[in-house]
Amino acid sequence: MFRFAEENDRRQLYSLWHNCFGDGEKYVYSFFDTFLGEDNVYVCEEKGKIVSVVYSLDCEIDGKKAQYFYAVATDESFRRQGLAKKEIEFLIDYKTKQGTEIFLLTPSNEKNRSYYKTLGFEDFFFCEKKVFSKGKEKAEISEEYQPSELYNLREKVFSENSFVSFPEKHFYFALMFSEKIFTWKKEGKTVAYALTDGKKITELCSEENEESFVSAVLEKTDVKSAEIYVPLRENTVDDSCKISRGMVYCSNKDLKEKLKTDTFLSLNLE
Repeated sequence: MFRFAEENDRRQLYSLWHNCFGDGEKYVYSFFDTFLGEDNVYVCEEKGKIVSVVYSLDCEIDGKKAQYFYAVATDESFRRQGLAKKEIEFLIDYKTKQGTEIFLLTPSNEKNRSYYKTLGFEDFFFCEKKVFSKGKEKAEISEEYQPSELYNLREKVFSENSFVSFPEKHFYFALMFSEKIFTWKKEGKTVAYALTDGKKITELCSEENEESFVSAVLEKTDVKSAEIYVPLRENTVDDSCKISRGMVYCSNKDLKEKLKTDTFLSLNLE
């Protein structure tokens, strides 16, 4: 039986999530607290047990409503039965009727990428993986921040080009589970931030000299260099730096032709 998840499904949803991805209760239940709604988690239930699930999260691209499919999971004993396919197809139809025309996801490996292509998804959201190294010039950074200020900076900087905009609660969830957050303030105004997970910088946003800022972050994290996903620039000439960050499906085929392939998808839930 297919249906939308309910509040009393949390324990079963956690069990399936943990078995498929390994995340612990603190992360998963915080995710439920933030994102579990009445019509954005679609499950398949067999004999009272939830065996497959797709989470559908709100986002926008250039002001157009979109949905990001996340944490697609099926119990190992129920795979290869087309359950996730049916869930995704239902959500596309259901959300399209609500005015959504763009659906996106990020495959975790090449096998999953091939699978999603059979459902009509295409590689999209190209960005650049840029290598930053320590330099002599370093910004004065701190770990002090206001979540709303970082969110507003993110919206301002990334919207200079086409990008996937997530609601504030999505970003705040990412802040909650970032190991350290570094900021750069000039004249009392935050001009850059970096979210880090151990020695990895998971998101960089800067409207000033990003090399100087990242150099200071690398100094703090004791790392010599870092590869960071950044929006494509006009001077990105090496195709080897241009990579697909995600996949897209448009229920309105005419809309697909209008989307920009350099739309930036910065996945701070990943």
